[in-house]
Amino acid sequence: MIEIPKLAPEETLLLTVRHGLTELNRDKRVSGQGIDVPLLDEGVRQAEEARERFAGTPLDVVISSPLRRAVQTAQIVTGVPAYAIEIDPLCNERSFGKMEGLMRADVEARFPEVRYIQIGHIGYSLNPPGGEPFPVLQDRARRFLQGVLQRHRRRRILVSSHQTFLQQLHGVLRGLEPFQALEDDILNLELHVFHLDPHGNLLSHRFELLVPSSGQFPSF
Repeated sequence: MIEIPKLAPEETLLLTVRHGLTELNRDKRVSGQGIDVPLLDEGVRQAEEARERFAGTPLDVVISSPLRRAVQTAQIVTGVPAYAIEIDPLCNERSFGKMEGLMRADVEARFPEVRYIQIGHIGYSLNPPGGEPFPVLQDRARRFLQGVLQRHRRRRILVSSHQTFLQQLHGVLRGLEPFQALEDDILNLELHVFHLDPHGNLLSHRFELLVPSSGQFPSF
């Protein structure tokens, strides 16, 4: 069981988890919204390992991106059946437009106009053709958070989603600009716990890697 803060009246607890391993992660191909791949067998195993760590953690609501990898992860980790999971398109992965499914070398060959910012070992594309720039993605994350707090304030909520969306959601919660939010990578089955006051302001934040071995599949 994960230790979570006890909620005072009007407070909210928001937990986020990144989905398990997919072929896109493994093969270092750009993911996005248009390629709806399931978890690999290794991704299922990761989620099952995370479930053992998570079992008994009290929750009131489970929300997921519409993509299968996020829904599968939510089901396995929490034990909540698919019909009881709230699907919210606002927490979908970033749209990478025409880059989706490609490796970086392919992107550079086909779309030489794409610019990258290098943060640590990860190259983030700034202008994916037909996709979302980071300020637009953070605005979507802000709208998602506002909707969640309107619907589920005073509850314990888990959100199953994707790396770049969660980076920006975490950025909104922590008061970070879009590019500051990129400085914290999020691995598969990484769990974050945000304790919010009655106004939605951050009281505390902590995180842990539910599956330590997921570090062998770093972001790129």
